[in-house]
Amino acid sequence: MKNKEVVIEYTESDVAEMRSQGIDEDAIPNVGKHVFRRGGFSERFPNFNRKESKARINIYIDLDVIDHFRQRAEKPNAAPYQTQINAELRSIMQRDLDLEKTEMDATGKKLLADDIFLEALSKKLRKKELQPS
Repeated sequence: MKNKEVVIEYTESDVAEMRSQGIDEDAIPNVGKHVFRRGGFSERFPNFNRKESKARINIYIDLDVIDHFRQRAEKPNAAPYQTQINAELRSIMQRDLDLEKTEMDATGKKLLADDIFLEALSKKLRKKELQPS
């Protein structure tokens, strides 16, 4: 659905129906065609950095966990409790990413040491080279 354009046309009867439903006059569109575009965020915001951005979410966290981080935050020169929770979550995320990379590296090494795999790959690449682009 990237950069999808949607056109909605409202008629006089559509607008009259919205008014009869009690919809606020400011929320009722004008009669005619309206073009809406979806996507294009990365083109409008090319310097957007997910790592430096924040998102508001609603999440249930056990009270004893929150209490623990709030107590840590009360210590001198301590970061705010939400910052500490975020840092702990980031360390877990980084550990998982490092483990995934280690597993991928191990898989790559196994494949590069596997003569049967390399021969099959070589055949596939030769076959692909013979096909027109």
